[in-house]
Amino acid sequence: MRRSIRFPVPATALAGLLMALAAPMPATPAWADASFDCKAASTPVEKAICAVPALGDADQEIADGYKSLLDLSATADRDRLRAEQKAWLAQRNQCASAASVADCLTPVMDARRKALADAVPAAVAALARIVDGIPADPAAAGRRLADLRGPLGKGWTAYLLRFGPSPDPKKAEALLREAAGGIQDSLAREMAEGTDLATDEGFLTALRLIGDEVEMAWPCSVMERRGQPAWKAMEPLYGSTRDNFGARPDCPDDRALLASPPWQAVDALLAPMLEAAANRTGTIRYATYRQMGMDRLKSAVDPRLFVGEAPALAPLVAEAAAWSNPRWVEPGWGDRLRGAVEAAVADWTPGLAARYRIGTPEARRIAEAVAAQGLSGSVGLITDNLELQKDSRLPDWLRGSWSWSGGAEDTPFAAAGGKARIEDKAICVGADCTGYDVTGQGEEAGFDPKAAKAAGVAPAPGAAKQAVSLTSASGSSFTAAPLADGRVLVTSYGKPAVLKREGK
Repeated sequence: MRRSIRFPVPATALAGLLMALAAPMPATPAWADASFDCKAASTPVEKAICAVPALGDADQEIADGYKSLLDLSATADRDRLRAEQKAWLAQRNQCASAASVADCLTPVMDARRKALADAVPAAVAALARIVDGIPADPAAAGRRLADLRGPLGKGWTAYLLRFGPSPDPKKAEALLREAAGGIQDSLAREMAEGTDLATDEGFLTALRLIGDEVEMAWPCSVMERRGQPAWKAMEPLYGSTRDNFGARPDCPDDRALLASPPWQAVDALLAPMLEAAANRTGTIRYATYRQMGMDRLKSAVDPRLFVGEAPALAPLVAEAAAWSNPRWVEPGWGDRLRGAVEAAVADWTPGLAARYRIGTPEARRIAEAVAAQGLSGSVGLITDNLELQKDSRLPDWLRGSWSWSGGAEDTPFAAAGGKARIEDKAICVGADCTGYDVTGQGEEAGFDPKAAKAAGVAPAPGAAKQAVSLTSASGSSFTAAPLADGRVLVTSYGKPAVLKREGK
């Protein structure tokens, strides 16, 4: 069975194009991002496309999909595709005589957009099959690649020129630079043009960037034959959500050590902290997600590649096992982590020894390198975003059930009044609970006694030392300080809120 590990990123809901296309034409037309110059629109169809943003978006998607498919098609398929597009344009233009041009265009354009969107992945998969056939019959693969006029066809032809049976590095570099110049996205194009094509890693990275636009799945044979440079080329490049998409290896994951049951026990111990850390950082987390996905696939294809690349395992385990913040770790958690990592290494070692016909010490060295790499991604993201030594739980004097008045902006108590339940990790207003951590205490909390005076309340003795600043996963923060009468003052921006304990 062959399947690819998808990078572990929470799914994001996107608005459907059909809903957007069904929207009525606005009374005051706005310029749309169509594939042509709307200032030069002259026909009723062109004017309707330019007047409705959703139609303009669909027109641009159709143009992009059509170009991508032309670039990925051989000569005969290109002729057929041009004929199809010509026939569709004639159908589209018949909407000029409809009572509502926009309503007529909506289903016509969406059907074409969907047809092209479905055809592009199939064409990319067909290209991947050609690439996969390079080792068996490079001449035949070369002829088929030469019939593809787009950047990807040129890019993989350059690959064949560099790594095939008759290497021509200079010609390969020249052709790959030409292919990189055809990347539509300016950032990816600049990155590809800036790579060092003289190195295997740089060459393959540029090829990966060319494939990012159509999310090409590289045949696993490429990863197996090119080894570490190919895996390096697949590592995160953008530091944003884009790292979760783009070209990727199409390798089986059934033998992935970093997805095996023993390692799942390690992941389970880190999961709550990893989720919290991911919620506390920006889109850079997607780079970590991609790296973790690549590491898992590599642990299936060739775990030996981690040796010399991964950090030392023992210090990494010791660092994580020493975490003490009770907000995240319970007593004995460090020992459980040590045991789970050791159990995974012990489980993998015999299989690696048999797979590569090596001795136990060498097999264990590979297993430890895999474990270290698997641990480093999670530990790095966690330590960069969570307090792991101090107690960041909400203090005892703040926990309990409260009512409030006042309404402090950018806090859970923003309404003029209400009831809340405060636990050691979260603040709940009704069924809506938000996780909070203590991120500053005493002087670090920044409590200003003048705020209490302005609110007409008196701080408790030592309130400045007990005060805490609290920060949510989304980054919103406020300061809480105890008052002399047992209430709590909450300050943020603008007006403060005063909490009164329920039942007292």
